[in-house]
Amino acid sequence: MNTDASSQSQQTDSQTVLLVDDEQMVLEVGKAILQRLGHEVVTAESGEEALEKFDHHQDAIGCVVLDLTMPGMDGKETFSRLRDLAPGLPIIISSGLSAEQVSAQFEDGPTTAFIQKPYQVAELSSTIQSILKKNA
Repeated sequence: MNTDASSQSQQTDSQTVLLVDDEQMVLEVGKAILQRLGHEVVTAESGEEALEKFDHHQDAIGCVVLDLTMPGMDGKETFSRLRDLAPGLPIIISSGLSAEQVSAQFEDGPTTAFIQKPYQVAELSSTIQSILKKNA
């Protein structure tokens, strides 16, 4: 994981990011990266918890980074429910699968973006910055 400070210095606006993943290590690393990039982070370990946290923090949440494969309510169902609650909410799907494999699962509605796991600092930063600029 590259944590080069020069890629972090280009951060524009700080936003609250809802980070959803069933793996504790991914949540810890993702949260640390996002905080280092200047974002507030709300974490959830399941789709159900993500909906609950979104309900409590929806005025602050600027985007969601959502794991596709989780037990219980998976990423696809969570995505659909978040879209019902907030149609314009930027949602980044994260997965160990390829972008093509993930895209094929969302034929009924496009995701905002995709990011491959494991997260790379520069890629996560540029993806979030791009989304926040589009929604500014």
